[in-house]
Order: sequence, then C-alpha cells, then structure tokens
Amino acid sequence: METGESQGPAMALGINSSDDHHEISNLENLTNAHASMIKESLVAQIPASSDEFQFPPGTFFTAATRQVGLDMRNVYRKALIKNGIVAIELKFDDPASQFLVDLVAAMQFKADKHSDTQGVLWDVKLNDAGVLSTGTGKAARSISHSLNEFDWHTDGAFETKPTRFFGLHIIHPDKMGGGVFRVARAEELVALLSPRTVATLNNSWFTLRVPPEFHKGVSTVQGKVLEIDPVSGDALVRYRRDIFLDPPSSNEEASAAVRELMGRLGDAEAIGEAIPAIVFKENVVILMDNARFLHSRTEIKDPRRWLRRIRFHDSV
Repeated sequence: METGESQGPAMALGINSSDDHHEISNLENLTNAHASMIKESLVAQIPASSDEFQFPPGTFFTAATRQVGLDMRNVYRKALIKNGIVAIELKFDDPASQFLVDLVAAMQFKADKHSDTQGVLWDVKLNDAGVLSTGTGKAARSISHSLNEFDWHTDGAFETKPTRFFGLHIIHPDKMGGGVFRVARAEELVALLSPRTVATLNNSWFTLRVPPEFHKGVSTVQGKVLEIDPVSGDALVRYRRDIFLDPPSSNEEASAAVRELMGRLGDAEAIGEAIPAIVFKENVVILMDNARFLHSRTEIKDPRRWLRRIRFHDSV
C-alpha cells in the first residue's frame, strides 16, 4: 500500500490487476498433455474435514524433473493468480531450494530480499543466534527462528511495499504433531468484521513497526491494513499483530477497528484450515497470494522442522 493518487489497491499491493482473474483456459489441454505432471484435486484424495484446507481443482501439481517444473511455469502462475494458492510436489532433490528461486523468475515475478543483510531465501527453522540487523547493529531473532506459535499474519506486512506473494519449500515438516500450517482467506476474515470496521480499515493509514531482523533502512512504514479491490472485489490484507503502535492510531475509530480485527484473529483456530499432511510434507513447494490469504502455525514440537521461504512481487 504505497502512497500515490493514481494507484488502485491491487497495484498498491504490488500486482498488475489487468489479468489477475483470467480463467486458466488452457489448463485442461495441459492436463491431458502432461497427465503425469498434474495431480487430481485434493478434494478427491482427502476425506472431507472441516479443519483441512481443500485445494481448488488445478492447484496441486507434481514435477517429475526440474525442467518439467519450469516448463509448467505459466500454468502455476495462472493458478496462483486465480486461486491464490498452489502446491507442487518435487520428485527431484533440491537441497538448496534453487528451483524455488528459478521458478519465481520463470513465472515473471521478482524476488525480494528479506533484509539489508539477508537475501531472497530465508530459513524458517530453529536459530538461536538470529541474524544481523542493520537497524541495531546487533543480532536479532525472528519468530520464524523459534519454536513458538505464530498467530495469524501476512508476510512482510511491515514492508513499504508489502509482500504480495511468498513461497515455501518444505525441507522437513514437524513430525511430532506440532508446527501445523494453517491458512485463512482474507474474505473469510472480512465477513466476520462489522461493515463499519471494514470501511474504517479500508480508509485508514497506520504507522507500522519494522522488526529489527527485517530492517531495510527504516524503522516504521505507513500502510493500510485492508483494501477492497474495486475491480475484482477481493479483500487484500496486510496484518501482523505485533507491528502496530499502542494505540494503533491517534484516531479512536481507527484504533477501535484494529481492536476488532485483532479480536477476530486472536484465536488461531477460530477461522481458517490446516494444510493437509499429504501436502505439507518433504520436498513440496507451496506458493501463496499473501494479500488474499493469512497464515499461522501452531507451536513447533520437532526442533528439526525446516522450511525455506521466498517473498516475491509481480514484476510490473
């Protein structure tokens, strides 16, 4: 949500909206041509559960080789823009997650560095040492480097240009019952809010703190928490509870709207669904629209849990 009078919400959140919601008209043909590369929708594979996320048809894939995966780049991109989420099971070894980096570039997206000292890839794993912050000149430890629960948020909510998409390469999932990755559609959240709160959030700007581990030259940014795309009607969110000031705004109505939002998101299991274990497993890549989905995780029980993350934007 950068400032600028000529920008609409979709552009402000970092994506060219001109073809955001085109139908994947060639998906059926690609499915027939690459039957070994595209899996059936998980709806047909996983028993129905009210607490499990059901992947839309045409969003769960398998890549037999690195080249096959890159050849499917246009299908992945269209599925991501249409549905906001994609999963790709890799049938080849990729210990350095280079496929994730190459795929983002092949899909015509632009990867974003995590901080002034960290590159485009970030290890989501136990790291007591943390990373060097240019803001403090000292080591800073992210929540993603702990075993703690991480409640509902969007990635890079503290960026001047908030992260529009992110990808995860699952290297080692929690095999002790913890670290459950949950997702919630922004539209589901908005439906829980009062119309007045939605209107207030859509028209209010807030000062948001930048965590020291993600420092890029500034300690605060100005941004909206919620925008409604006037073209698509999509709810677009940026949110992380601990980056708000106290109170969130000098405007009491805006602060009250944030309090209602925080209240709705206070229970990690009140909304959203868990990504099924059949997807959240070794060597699966998950791509998400970070403005149309929030995500959370439960407390980690397996200290070996290890994901690798990339954040990216539309290249336009």
